[in-house]
Amino acid sequence: MSIIDPPSSLSRLLRLVGLVAVVSSSASAALFHRPWVAALVVLSWLGWAAWVLMPARKWRWERICLCAMAIGGGSTVAQSVGSGITALATVFIALGLLSAPLWFGLAIAVSTSALMCVSILVDGARPGALVGLLVGVVVVGLAGWSRRQARVGAERNRMLVEQNRIIREERDRAAALAERGRIARDIHDMLAHTLGGLVLQLDAADALLEAGETDRAAERVKASHRLAVSGLADARRVVGTLRSGGFDAAVELRRVVEEHRAAGGQLAERFDVAVDPANEQAAVALTRAVQEALTNARKHAPGQPVTLTLRGSGVSLEAVVSNPIAAPRMPLGSTGSGAGLLGMRERIEAAGGLLSAGKEEGRWTVRILLPRK
Repeated sequence: MSIIDPPSSLSRLLRLVGLVAVVSSSASAALFHRPWVAALVVLSWLGWAAWVLMPARKWRWERICLCAMAIGGGSTVAQSVGSGITALATVFIALGLLSAPLWFGLAIAVSTSALMCVSILVDGARPGALVGLLVGVVVVGLAGWSRRQARVGAERNRMLVEQNRIIREERDRAAALAERGRIARDIHDMLAHTLGGLVLQLDAADALLEAGETDRAAERVKASHRLAVSGLADARRVVGTLRSGGFDAAVELRRVVEEHRAAGGQLAERFDVAVDPANEQAAVALTRAVQEALTNARKHAPGQPVTLTLRGSGVSLEAVVSNPIAAPRMPLGSTGSGAGLLGMRERIEAAGGLLSAGKEEGRWTVRILLPRK
């Protein structure tokens, strides 16, 4: 709720009580013996009544009402107790009003004080009364200023709470999107690895059956079955890792290598350092990136020898997957959408590493750089 929202029912009731008090303390027969005094007093009453009954969010009319109360109440403060109440209330309201700039409140307070001084001096009252009245104006003005500052502080706190709520929502949304992207990468890596291998195995089995080599075709079908079982186990392993949080990079990397070979791929490996990424996120990123690189090698360069090299220094771990570029277009070469390479790069960069992929000396090379423990 804004601090300059329309007045509530309780606020309107308090204004009405103030109006009744002012009218009852000012309505006397002696007051109306001087027409100009009566006119100014009635002006202050009308201003107060309009302020009580004013429609919501009519800030311009609110300022007009305060001007009427300042002129009518301040000019007749020496002739009416109710006018004194009106004048002091006007100073308090003007300085505490947030729907108007501060200069307006100061102008109303100064004008009201000046009119009160003129009224007292014209009436011939004692100087002590003037001093006491000015002290009252200062006290009421400070109270109005304090109220204004409190309301400004309340508004700032409200805005801060609202900003914090928006920040939390954006942070939760970003976290949800990041988690969704990570799950999408896991699903893509798992499906691309398993289904790509299955397609190759089944294509080979179909070709062998057409050639009449049923025994070799049966071996390919069995290999497809093993690959499907491995894919199912991989899916369960991914879910188990998400739940338990345990992930052994060396074991998983060895499993990826063996699956590539079981799918008919040729792989030469060279591990010069231990498989020890900095953390679990880096370990998962390394394994999935190598798995995706091997899957792409089977898709785009089937039958070509692949090399997997793992080397590093004291602070970094580098994995390089390289294979010759096949001259003819392969059947599965156009089935990808590029999501695998994008997912690899996002996963590696999220783990604090770098990934590059491209042609190097007639070979397709994927380089993965990650921090070490």
